[in-house]
Amino acid sequence: MKREAALVGRWVPRMSARAGVTTVFFVNGALFATWASRIPALSSRVGATTGDLGLALLAPAVGAVVAMPLVGRMLPGRSSRTFTRLALAGLMGAILLPALARSVSALAAALFIVGIANSAMDLSMNAQGVSVERHMQRPILSSIHAAFSFGGFAGAGVGALAAALGVAPLPHFAAAALVFGVPGLIATDSLLARDEDADAHAPTMRWRALPSRLVLLGIACLFCLMAEGGASDWSAKLVRDDLASSAALGAITYAVFSVAMGSGRLLADRLWTRWGSVGLLRRCGALASVGFAAGLAAGTAPAAIAGFAALGLGLAGVVPTLFRAAADQPGVSTGPALAAVTSLGYLGFLGGPPLIGGVAQLTSLRLACGVMVLAGLLVVLLAQAAAVPAEAEHSRRREAAYPALR
Repeated sequence: MKREAALVGRWVPRMSARAGVTTVFFVNGALFATWASRIPALSSRVGATTGDLGLALLAPAVGAVVAMPLVGRMLPGRSSRTFTRLALAGLMGAILLPALARSVSALAAALFIVGIANSAMDLSMNAQGVSVERHMQRPILSSIHAAFSFGGFAGAGVGALAAALGVAPLPHFAAAALVFGVPGLIATDSLLARDEDADAHAPTMRWRALPSRLVLLGIACLFCLMAEGGASDWSAKLVRDDLASSAALGAITYAVFSVAMGSGRLLADRLWTRWGSVGLLRRCGALASVGFAAGLAAGTAPAAIAGFAALGLGLAGVVPTLFRAAADQPGVSTGPALAAVTSLGYLGFLGGPPLIGGVAQLTSLRLACGVMVLAGLLVVLLAQAAAVPAEAEHSRRREAAYPALR
């Protein structure tokens, strides 16, 4: 009886921490999709051309590059729960700023601040997710990331409704900050405390001490998030303008992408136990590239939406697998390892859309979206970088598949 009570006592806090970090991921996805789903309205408000908008969307990438290394360096030995809470509060305020912009330069400045807050939250909550996974001793990162995708679905769905009803961005963003953000702040109370963090007693590390292998993982993350960022920033405009559809259907496109990605992530942890890191990445990249290429080639709004669904489903397991591989690097603290991979990833996530915008200015948006097809193929080519020693891979996959053996 004492042993059973002890097991229950250990299990309940872990479930509470998992529920907390899952909620935080959901809220982050919802807040990001809140402003991303209204990019057409923000663009029209400031009178931006496609090229102007592409340059403005570069600002969050700069903010992320500034914030990510700083947060990654500060995390070891400190509480990711505290960092997550502060970053969430900052993001709640930051998403209001793009709605206040009256010029392209003001929009870029607002998105720079959004990039800082969002990237700080991203890194902190992922460090917390790694800690929860290690406490639970089974793979859960993909399912936690699924909450981000479903949050994106919820945020984009609300954005589609707001666009259809003609609601201005500012009241929409303010309501979203309260409806999504406040429950997220409450959920941070259940996150693992400092002494339970994976890096609770880890020393601060210098970037030059990080293994070069992380660079390859980061490049793979860059290409994956380039495709994801392209979907978030250009899916609505592609369907609405280039394929002559409605604003509401354009906003729904990103919602479809998000729910497809979320559904794939619910399965990715189990598929990881069957195929391993390299096999999963190769299959994911191939599905994303081929499926999205087929949707673009058809040249209709329904086909494009189906293509974005295939893209989301294919990309679903890539980032969690790369983050797990980064966190498992020997002799590296979780915070700096994730920061190294995520920093490169953010260059793709927030730098990819401006690249697509620049290509679209010279050609067409539909042709420019072919960059996302190429990104999926490059994930396939870089999949081997996520390989781990055979014994460790076998042990973790067996433990995940047969938890009763623990």
